[in-house]
Amino acid sequence: MAARNQEVSQYVLTTTAQKSYDHLLVTCVRSSNGEVIEVPSFISNDGRLRCRVPGNKSEWKSLKFQNKEDLEFEESWSYSQSGITGKPHSSILHDDNDEAFLWLADTVWFGLTDRISNSDWKALMEKRSQQGFNVMQVVAGLLPEAGFGEPATLLDGVASWTLDKKELEKRWWDAADLRVIDAVQAGQMPALVGAWSYYILEFGAERLKEHWSEMIARWAAFPVFWCVAGEVGLMEYKDLFTDDMQERAVSIQQMWKPVISYVRAFDPWHRPITVHPCPAFNYSSTEALQGDSDLDFIWLQTGHADVNVVKATLGALNKAQKDSPLPVINSEVCYEGIAGGSPAMLQRYLFWTHLLQGAAGHTYGAQGIWAFHDDETSPGAMWGWVPWQEASQLPGAMQLGLAAQYLRSINWNGFVPANNFMKVHADLDHPYRPWAGKTGDNLIAYFPAVSMAPAEMGISFELATIVFQNLKENSKYRMEIMNPRNGKIVREEKIESSSKGEWHFTSKNIASPLPTMEDWIINLKLLP
Repeated sequence: MAARNQEVSQYVLTTTAQKSYDHLLVTCVRSSNGEVIEVPSFISNDGRLRCRVPGNKSEWKSLKFQNKEDLEFEESWSYSQSGITGKPHSSILHDDNDEAFLWLADTVWFGLTDRISNSDWKALMEKRSQQGFNVMQVVAGLLPEAGFGEPATLLDGVASWTLDKKELEKRWWDAADLRVIDAVQAGQMPALVGAWSYYILEFGAERLKEHWSEMIARWAAFPVFWCVAGEVGLMEYKDLFTDDMQERAVSIQQMWKPVISYVRAFDPWHRPITVHPCPAFNYSSTEALQGDSDLDFIWLQTGHADVNVVKATLGALNKAQKDSPLPVINSEVCYEGIAGGSPAMLQRYLFWTHLLQGAAGHTYGAQGIWAFHDDETSPGAMWGWVPWQEASQLPGAMQLGLAAQYLRSINWNGFVPANNFMKVHADLDHPYRPWAGKTGDNLIAYFPAVSMAPAEMGISFELATIVFQNLKENSKYRMEIMNPRNGKIVREEKIESSSKGEWHFTSKNIASPLPTMEDWIINLKLLP
């Protein structure tokens, strides 16, 4: 892990805080240039009012509550990653140092509940960081596939609101604080979902704005992402599949828009905002909100039906990219092991095809981890009961981590689709053929496993010779073959393109020059 060179500092009001003070603004003045920023406060379970700002205490000249009472420095937390501020200026994310940020997330929706212990949570965060993940998608209190106040949703034995829904339950928020800060210090940038869609029907927009006020006051100073609503448009599960379901979905999506606007206005640090779509209604955030004006980046959710979702998934990616110039990430697709399917091979396929076609990153998920299964009554166990400790060992996570590490090592800066650089290449009608993309001087081709091809094809000979085309004429390239199952380079050599800008990759193997019928990566890097 890189050296810890980022900090968040916490200040406290030494006098007694009234409940009515909660979320009121603190006037913060920078030491360097006198810049004034108004930052929301929060009241902890001990009744003390606190405020958090990025940087160490030397960076802040003063913090005053209501422009009268001084707040005193209390503590700080250090971490390694640089945050991301505001609307991106390209189709990928860049951190505040303007470095390309390749998003690789795990899905831990129930991470802020008692379904996992503090020590196990911290260990999982550290493990995922070591593997190459840098984002954790987690819900802040108002969870899916469960009702408010149900035992599965509690943290430190309580819900995020008092059971009468009259006020925030600060004991829950203090406990959630520990989890969020542990994730950040382990190297993660939490993507925090405020509430699943249907809670707006139960809580109303004003209480959800208060919910978000607490989230922003506590966590916006840290490197985080905001997802204002999960499966936006989703009504209560009992109301699904009614005749007016689509109309209800649009109505609920409209109800969320004032909350999204509130989050943007209330957050002084301008963390990137999105919403999580529901595939019963829309595949992308932009479709769910009828445009991208409320968004800073786009999430997809395209289903869990194993290889059957491939064509629709890649089509949804292409459509989202055409609909908006914002970064696009598939935030939920085919959890590994869900419904007995979506194995590691499909996880690799989804990662590489999305990235090569220009996605800003990818989100992994495993059946069993997202709700931290401990028995057959766990939330979502109908999709397959897998103990979360077992699910955390599934190979797909390790393999996607290796993929992300490999791309970072070659200075990935987003891919431009480059399927036309291969004579035989994929498209939506032939998704089992090789996919290609360019990043910098690297042309990377992903060859899906032969088992991805339709059964009626048998063993195809269309790749008996792999022909790269549209290369720089009469030029030298370094060719390497990478095994996406273990991240190892199995072959490396210099090759030269022809006067037509082609290179023919052949071998004595009758079906393909690739090492096996499994999936493989070929990288051609143009040499000086």
